[in-house]
Amino acid sequence: MSQKFIGQPETQLLSVYHPRRGKNFDKVRAVLICAPIGQEYIRTHWSLRLLANQLARKGVHVLRFDYSGVGDSAGSIQQIASLDQWTSDIEIAIDELKKISGAETVMLLGQRFGASLAVQVTRRRPDVNSLVCLEPVVDGAAYLDQLRKMHSRMLDLWVCKMETPDDQHFEEILGSQFRRTLLNEIENTVLDFSTVIQPQLIVETMANEQQFLHPVDGLLKVIRDDRPSSWTDLRELETALLRPIMTRTIVKTIDDMFERLNRFNALELQMAGV
Repeated sequence: MSQKFIGQPETQLLSVYHPRRGKNFDKVRAVLICAPIGQEYIRTHWSLRLLANQLARKGVHVLRFDYSGVGDSAGSIQQIASLDQWTSDIEIAIDELKKISGAETVMLLGQRFGASLAVQVTRRRPDVNSLVCLEPVVDGAAYLDQLRKMHSRMLDLWVCKMETPDDQHFEEILGSQFRRTLLNEIENTVLDFSTVIQPQLIVETMANEQQFLHPVDGLLKVIRDDRPSSWTDLRELETALLRPIMTRTIVKTIDDMFERLNRFNALELQMAGV
């Protein structure tokens, strides 16, 4: 595992590269992990690192990175005015992963709102061969409503009444101060997976009755996790989402997806002139 900053000097992104180990395939397999945002980024950091290690052991090149204003990347969350910044970060990370691994195409793996960002990028990048979404945020308005309710309950735990920034410019939600313009874009996010032509794997909890569609039969697989979702449970707010059995299932399914992608030459760019 190695770390480096990528992108422009004034807007550098921290990236963490997990080189493949074990298997050596004729076609390079590469996965870019798109983490969640806000407090969910902190909660999932360790579990996504473990997932990256498991994939690397399967012969997959894996890259993790921090979005602009998040973690150890340049800037602060208060500076991010639009989702365009984060989708641009994903594209920078795709180019970096292709360069260091030698892959022609990459698989995007996003969790929570990271999956929402990955969907947007997948629609415009022919070098994304497939999409994996872990408990994706399908409805941005409902997502923000859940976070705000958690934020309110968190403030109620304090002995004295507390107030956090909430005006026309900024709103603090569970420790992160978001620009109002960014929150408006998140709120208006509604995912339609049927507009993504690449093969997809979606991992959801049993409690979510969301129906997912793909424009082509046979290119969508949905795995249901029988454990209840803990994203809105304050008692698990500081706990990484560690689910060893589900992680093994995800890794095995991704391995199978790469086998099928290779069988249909989808690990190579098919568009003339690209």
